Amino acid sequence: MKLIAGLIDLLFPPRLACPLCGSPQEDIGVCPGCLNKIAGYRREPVCFRCGRYFQRPPEAPVMDEAVLCRDCAVEGRFFQQARAAGPYQEELRDAVQRLKYTGRKGLAAHLSGLMFQAVENNPYYIMAQVIAPVPLSPERLRQRGFNQSELLAFGLAEKMKIPLLPVLRKIRETPPQTGLDRAGREANLAGAFRIGDPGAVRGKTVLVVDDVVTTGSTLNNVSETLVRGGAATVICIAAAAGRTFPAAVPAGAGSKK
Repeated sequence: MKLIAGLIDLLFPPRLACPLCGSPQEDIGVCPGCLNKIAGYRREPVCFRCGRYFQRPPEAPVMDEAVLCRDCAVEGRFFQQARAAGPYQEELRDAVQRLKYTGRKGLAAHLSGLMFQAVENNPYYIMAQVIAPVPLSPERLRQRGFNQSELLAFGLAEKMKIPLLPVLRKIRETPPQTGLDRAGREANLAGAFRIGDPGAVRGKTVLVVDDVVTTGSTLNNVSETLVRGGAATVICIAAAAGRTFPAAVPAGAGSKK
């Protein structure tokens, strides 16, 4: 069968296409059009804490002062900062969904590359010492066969040259977060995570990796588990982040540490 498949590839070479938009090209990387679009996203205003993109620019922002979203301003977070490659829309949304629901594991390498580009010069992320993916419950992992966050984390660990430590455990299955408001998401995830080896993160700056930041509830619950388990600082990154609304509150008000 391998011989036949190789012969078919020789006679009819697979069409090279952008892994995000599918446009034909000469190599296997993300096309210039998608790279330009994602570079544009990096110029959009985001919540300083959770990294979600604003639906509209902040009203009368203070010059040189970071702006929080309404959720982070009211509740605060256990992580210091979260960032994403771009907003959860169009090509990025489609790529995340294809990775997650259709098993296109090769997309993880491309997405992790875009995630790395989003934070490679960010001083918070330069200080990261270990990478920890958001875990799936054992039941969900059996159903899906892989953890998309761990695939993304693997690519980031290679690019950032820091250890990947899957020390987090999801000890119970939780109902889907879809349709729940922020308070419902927090309650749904309360107590769902544990650290398998607290010594691996104690006193360290931990970079948590997930696929999507919707409200930040998952990252906040995971970060709380890590902080209470002894991590010195938690920062987070995802392939994509949702949109939200700004609040005119200085960024220093949005941390629980």
